[in-house]
Amino acid sequence: MKFTVSTSNVEYMKKRIAKKLSHLKTDKFVTVGIHSDAGTHEGSGLTNAALGATLNYGTKNIPASPWLEPGVNSGLKEYSKLIKNDIKDKKPLSLILERLGLMASSKVQAYMNDLKTPANAPSTIKIKGFDNRLINTGELKNTVTSKVVDNKPSEGI
Repeated sequence: MKFTVSTSNVEYMKKRIAKKLSHLKTDKFVTVGIHSDAGTHEGSGLTNAALGATLNYGTKNIPASPWLEPGVNSGLKEYSKLIKNDIKDKKPLSLILERLGLMASSKVQAYMNDLKTPANAPSTIKIKGFDNRLINTGELKNTVTSKVVDNKPSEGI
């Protein structure tokens, strides 16, 4: 059997593929991190979002401890599987986005929990009893959530 490729064949296939994928088109976005409504971090005077950003990017006196982007990226293979299986199972896009956000926020929390570098100062380790720059009481880690939003976020990573 001989198959001939022509411009009309390509255009026809593009239209068929676009039609098959049209149910996945959305203007919604999934955001993962510490959102502005996450409250104030007890004892610091900072919002949880501001404290999370300070720890992620660092300051003149605080070394950066990137947690958001590497935490999200730690689940890339799992996200692909989830999306593939949910599409195959014909789950609604809104549910796929919610599930994706929950999985990503869980990955970020696990990454924060396991972070080992940069190390705390020996005096801080002595006070806390362990060495993790991002964990003290777990309050900050527990504010990492996901949201499905209607508009492209104007801030964040």
